Amino acid sequence: MHTGKTGVWTISILQEKVDHGGYSASAEINLKGQCRCKLVLAAPELSAQAGQEKLKQKCIDWINKEEANVRDLSRSSEAEEA
Repeated sequence: MHTGKTGVWTISILQEKVDHGGYSASAEINLKGQCRCKLVLAAPELSAQAGQEKLKQKCIDWINKEEANVRDLSRSSEAEEA
C-alpha cells in the first residue's frame, strides 16, 4: 500500500518463476478498487529482493507521476473557468 495525495493506492506484485536466476514480476496498481496500471520488470541480473524493491519503486514513481498529471489537469481546468 502507498498513501498518495489522491488516496491510498494498492500495489500487488506477482513474482514469476525464473529458470536461470534473475527476477521477473508484474505489478498491478489500484486506486479505490480500480486497476489503474500494470507494470512488468524482468532483469536477469537482479535478486528477488532487489527486484521486488526496484518494482515497488517503479510503481511509486508511476503513482507520483499520475498524481502530478491529475494536479496539472485540475489547474488547467481552473484557469479555463477563470
